Amino acid sequence: MIEQRQTRRRWLATCAGAATGMTALSGCNSSDSSDDSSDNGDTTGNGDTSTRDNSPGRVEDDSDYGAWPMARYNAANRLSVPHDGLDGEPKILWTAELEGNVEPPVVYDDTAFVGHDRGTYSAVDLTADGEILWEHDSDGPRVAPAVSDTAVFVGGDGVEALTHDDGEVLWTTGHDESVESLRIYDDTVYAGIGNRVIALDEDGNESLEIETPATVQSLAIDEERIYVRSRPDPDEDEFVMTAYDRDSEERLWKHEVTHAQQWFDDRVTKTFPVVDGTVYTVNEDTLISIDGTNGELNEVVKLEQSSWTRPAIHNNTAYLQRGSMAYDVDTGEIPADWDPEQSADIPFVTAGGTAYTVASGLTSPPSLVSMDPITGAGNWSKDALERKNFHYPVVLNDLILLPINDPGIIAYG
Repeated sequence: MIEQRQTRRRWLATCAGAATGMTALSGCNSSDSSDDSSDNGDTTGNGDTSTRDNSPGRVEDDSDYGAWPMARYNAANRLSVPHDGLDGEPKILWTAELEGNVEPPVVYDDTAFVGHDRGTYSAVDLTADGEILWEHDSDGPRVAPAVSDTAVFVGGDGVEALTHDDGEVLWTTGHDESVESLRIYDDTVYAGIGNRVIALDEDGNESLEIETPATVQSLAIDEERIYVRSRPDPDEDEFVMTAYDRDSEERLWKHEVTHAQQWFDDRVTKTFPVVDGTVYTVNEDTLISIDGTNGELNEVVKLEQSSWTRPAIHNNTAYLQRGSMAYDVDTGEIPADWDPEQSADIPFVTAGGTAYTVASGLTSPPSLVSMDPITGAGNWSKDALERKNFHYPVVLNDLILLPINDPGIIAYG
């Protein structure tokens, strides 16, 4: 392990000489065989590792645990990540105590950056038993941050850019509306603010502004397009999906979708994955796909019950509510070997050929669960400490971070 990290340091030093600032945000195209020799790096969902280093939002950093740059890992809202996960049943290593409700953390250079409470952002040292390095109080409601090798981007006085080391403010955009979603693609930060999507360069200069049909809830970005989910009425379960050309800003298509939400927390329902230019989401009781190029909407499969969660896609399979639903995205059929042993409450995160999720009982604390994504067979289950609301696990190399409201972040390893 030490020898491998030293090799990566030498490679990264070479990479840094060729790309600086925000342009290094997506990482250089590594020829290191250790990065391309297994399906751990599959970010396409189809078992293909050849495009791993071109993954939207991918960040290379010289750290033991690896980077997790934004909510749901990357700009395409993928939860199929190029990390190793855990080998064997874990133990709880430490807990970082954070006040209030906790957003899923992002990770860079062995530091987790977390939004919590009513607009506080904290930096947590992953190598020092969860020591809090700094805190930053913003004027806006908390949002899951995004991080690059240039800065940590949070919601507050519009979009705020903070330094990694001490949380000092580099710049703010000064918008009055709340930031609802942050994504990074190449050298650009995208933010959903009110009924607009804006794009910012590394100095906070605005390079794009698109007006959306309603208040933005979530974004996805790929090489050619910006995808937006907006909600016209906060009291109605009706939403608008739109796509825009990244260069011309032209709207390409629009669809209205209706589906149920979790009444206590919409984090798992408002996002949507984009795989090879195709959007996957749920419309009432149907798993649907939308062609990003022309907006053609297809019904993948009629569900037996309405799904509370949006799909997670891995190896051409869509996983839905409580980990009990799995469907081939091409045929709509249940995979032949799929026979899950345990239900779950949130979408799967897949890493190193293993699926990770969280399950809970009515009275027991939530459990971090490891499963086989092909069969659904359970590998292990590890209880958390308290019965609190939780979110998807952030799966890294030899470490998993589980955000739970009061206490904060629980580290498994």
